[in-house]
Amino acid sequence: MNTYKSIIRADYLQRTRSYAFLITMLVSVCLAYTFVPAAGAKYSTVRIGDFIGENNAAWIGHITAIMASTFLWLLGFYLINNGIKRDKETGVGQIIATTQISNFKYLLAKALSNFFVLLTITIIIMVMALSLVIIRGSNYRFDAMQFFFPYIFTTIPSIFFVSVLAVFAEVVLGRYSNLQNIAFFILFMVIINLINTSSNTNLHWLDVLGTKQLTDGMENVINTHYSKTTEIVSVGFIFSSHSTKYFLFDGTHWSAIFILSRLVWTGFAFLLLLIAARLFHRFDVTERVTRKKKKNKIDIIETQLPLREIHLSSLPVAATAFGIGQFVKIEFLMLLRKGPKWFWIINLGGFIALSFMPLTIAHQIGLPVLWFLQINRWADLATKEKYNRTHYFTYAAYKPLQRLLTSQIIAGILLATALATPVIIRYAINGEYSAAITIILGAIFIITLSVCSGIISGGKRIFEIIFFMLTYVNISGAPVLDYFGSFNHSVSYITTIVAIICIMLLGAFMFRNYEIRNQ
Repeated sequence: MNTYKSIIRADYLQRTRSYAFLITMLVSVCLAYTFVPAAGAKYSTVRIGDFIGENNAAWIGHITAIMASTFLWLLGFYLINNGIKRDKETGVGQIIATTQISNFKYLLAKALSNFFVLLTITIIIMVMALSLVIIRGSNYRFDAMQFFFPYIFTTIPSIFFVSVLAVFAEVVLGRYSNLQNIAFFILFMVIINLINTSSNTNLHWLDVLGTKQLTDGMENVINTHYSKTTEIVSVGFIFSSHSTKYFLFDGTHWSAIFILSRLVWTGFAFLLLLIAARLFHRFDVTERVTRKKKKNKIDIIETQLPLREIHLSSLPVAATAFGIGQFVKIEFLMLLRKGPKWFWIINLGGFIALSFMPLTIAHQIGLPVLWFLQINRWADLATKEKYNRTHYFTYAAYKPLQRLLTSQIIAGILLATALATPVIIRYAINGEYSAAITIILGAIFIITLSVCSGIISGGKRIFEIIFFMLTYVNISGAPVLDYFGSFNHSVSYITTIVAIICIMLLGAFMFRNYEIRNQ
């Protein structure tokens, strides 16, 4: 039992003391504040047709719980899905493998530490929501049950399941991190679309996020009191030019069936852990090398070659080369060869699809998805030297900033631009040069973000979280985080993107220069 508790405690403390967690906490606080729009705001987070609720305790509790459940599924998976991998890399896993703790208990400890990390963020969001009740909902009575119950029945079971899912994905797809990212991205998009588009009132049995029950209650209030037919429920940051109507939402009736469905999902999470425990390798990474006996003996024939005189004048003259052309070539080839070769079949299919999709769809949906598939290639673009412990050599090389770091950035931009070539060419043929320019700026932006976040945080976790969020928001049609010009091609937009790129590049070079001087 002491070993069990020590694993949970050590893993939780290690995660919460990382830069990735601190940055995620800051992002969580800022987002939690935006979950409840102020009066007159041009956006909403939960919208039923043209209706949004008055800012009472029930409405604020419900929408912040819905957004927290969605937000922590969106970003939490990438924050916590490396616990087993980290134990393997640091050698802690091999020590744990020698103890008497079972596979199930070890994986449960990892899942619980993941859960406590996400629960910490949930509590921060809930405290911010509570302060917003005081700030923006002072005209209404505070209903504690309708404020806290959405977190208890919706958010907490949701983050527990994603905590277990992260452990299950590590066990089953531990060697294929890119497949983990893609599989989770597809799963998340399917769940969100199912929740937002289906009108089936019994969907809470399949709703792992638990938000369908809450939005159905809001929809029923509008249909009952405002004589409306079924309205479309939208969740996320919704920018709408339609006139907004307000209604008073008193809360949700917590049925026994809904509570039972949440318990079923919790039980299914334990079932996933049991399956993972049977498949877990328990850090047995011994490679077995089979040697085949040679049937025929090899005769060694010694031959004496005549000695030849070496003429120094005929040898090529050694010349120094301080350019970065070879560095760019090597970095580009490393990007191409990273990951399984068969994955390029998927990339080729996406590349061809960009040539035949309707241009708007190719730009707004096809291109960000294709770029997201390369997340594993770009995530450690500027940090792989530290991971492989070769930075002692690269930092001591001639002009590592101007040559190595610059070549990494150029190679990443070349790959991102090459993947976007069909859309760029189609815009150029149509004479829409500003749209083509914004795509190239988007390629530069995403590579610069990878380099800057990787150097500052010392790892790839922050980039994976931000890139997933950017991809989801852009596919959802929200122009607020449009980084590659799918919604805006104006001069002011281009100027803003260029300024952000310059700031990130300056930060990356400054931090890397500090690392080189203080290694």
